[in-house]
Amino acid sequence: MTQSRVRLTELTRAGMVLAIIIVLAFFPGIPVGILPAPLVLQNAGVMLAGELLGAKTGTLVMTCFFILVAIGMPFLTGGAGGVAVFFSASAGYFVGWLFAPAIIAWIMNVKEQPSWLWEIIAVVVGGVLFINLAGSIGLVFTTHISNLAAALIGSMVYIPGDLLKAILCVTISQQLHQAGWR
Repeated sequence: MTQSRVRLTELTRAGMVLAIIIVLAFFPGIPVGILPAPLVLQNAGVMLAGELLGAKTGTLVMTCFFILVAIGMPFLTGGAGGVAVFFSASAGYFVGWLFAPAIIAWIMNVKEQPSWLWEIIAVVVGGVLFINLAGSIGLVFTTHISNLAAALIGSMVYIPGDLLKAILCVTISQQLHQAGWR
């Protein structure tokens, strides 16, 4: 494959993953009651960015996504957009979203041919645990939650749904890789 074709393929794939993240915003967030940040599907797109695009391109896609949100595009769950969302209760989760693709890709790349189990470990560490840790830290700074331990305990409500999203994303990624997505 020529260098220009490789770049075009990479750009097309990045655009597809960005589109998936945006489309997932149209599914309503589920309020959890104990925390001001809702349960959303968009972090599944973040997980896919790390699995399918790698560290550099996955992080670039998230950067482009956040630029679009910052200029006011309503690409967050519930139609939110604008700079103010980066100072909301979800701010820490957004920081996690930015770095999660790189963490996922780095863990996956430790093995030349990651198995399903290794890929699920990568996605759980980078796409579930790291995002929820970053989100919990953000909650301490943006809400009335006074300490990290309380925020972490509250964030446990997201873990079951995030684990289901991780399993779904790894299954999708494995199927795409078998179909030739490399």
